[in-house]
Amino acid sequence: MLKTLCNTPKQIVYTAKKPNEEEHVNDKSHVLVNNAQTRIRQNTQKVTSAFVDYPIRGLKGDVNSDFYEFLTMGIVPYILGSAAFMFVFNTANKYLNLFEKEKASVYGKKMALGVILYGLFKSISKNLVTKPVKHSTGIDTELPYENILYTLPKAAGAEANIDIKYQQRKVYDSKEFFRKDLLPKEYFDKVAKKLGLGDNINDSVSEVTPIIQNIVATTNTAKSLVSYSWASIGVGLAVQDSWKDLFNTISNRKKFTPDRNAGFFKNRLNKLKNTSNNILSISSSAIHSLFKSIAQMWRGKAGSSGFAKHAGKWLICLSSLLTFVLTDNVIVRAKHMAKNNNKNTIDKTKESTVI
Repeated sequence: MLKTLCNTPKQIVYTAKKPNEEEHVNDKSHVLVNNAQTRIRQNTQKVTSAFVDYPIRGLKGDVNSDFYEFLTMGIVPYILGSAAFMFVFNTANKYLNLFEKEKASVYGKKMALGVILYGLFKSISKNLVTKPVKHSTGIDTELPYENILYTLPKAAGAEANIDIKYQQRKVYDSKEFFRKDLLPKEYFDKVAKKLGLGDNINDSVSEVTPIIQNIVATTNTAKSLVSYSWASIGVGLAVQDSWKDLFNTISNRKKFTPDRNAGFFKNRLNKLKNTSNNILSISSSAIHSLFKSIAQMWRGKAGSSGFAKHAGKWLICLSSLLTFVLTDNVIVRAKHMAKNNNKNTIDKTKESTVI
């Protein structure tokens, strides 16, 4: 805000109002705490923007539409495709006879459950790689940050209308150009100590950066392979017969019927109790069915033999082994690079150093 101090025909002097630091605390890109609340908020904003904001800006040819928005819109076909997949297998039942309808209904529900477990296992299994890597190296490859962008004028010669765009990103989205400007030197000092490079390094940023880039590259590869491997287990679990108990619990859930003799608040309280009981029974049935499906997948279908009998067991063992080997590879390579860096560092406390 500009304030006129003196206004005469010969001289005009202006001064700028001192900005309020509290008002501008979120006007710059900043690292976020990597917890469940942050992930939910980031994913909610990304999904909402991918469906509502980004397509409109892209189709209009908005100058502020960028490649990040294009990549984020990849969420749209994934969600719509999954929904269409579940819809197709669960809406044709009304055209079948009673016997076929019952079988098709169970099969359709398993297909829908397979889509859900595929996404759930794919997402959760990434932690099997990233958490041990963070514990051993100090690098959280999923470290989130909020990227702040100021929009450009939409037309040549148009008046600048300063507005802020928020992008939910990760510090290590790019291996070569990760956002080290958002990380304090103390962060690199801690990583150097964790990797065994020692304390009080003069330029820990330069020393640690090549190792971080290697960790990010190997972790991303491991994370991708492991997540798809465990996602296939999610699909395998969904086709087990144990889920019939869950489907029956959902179908037979208690319906709430208002009591005409009771007051409004009494009915609302009874409805809340009924909903809570249904959620509790469905959740309990889901957990019970999940553990039963794991046992069924491990044992194999009754009466089967050979590959069909042991396929589930082999898939679980292979995924577990793959997770261990690839995660261990990330950690070992990082420690090895740090060890080699130590060998090539001159120790100023000694008269001579062999390189």
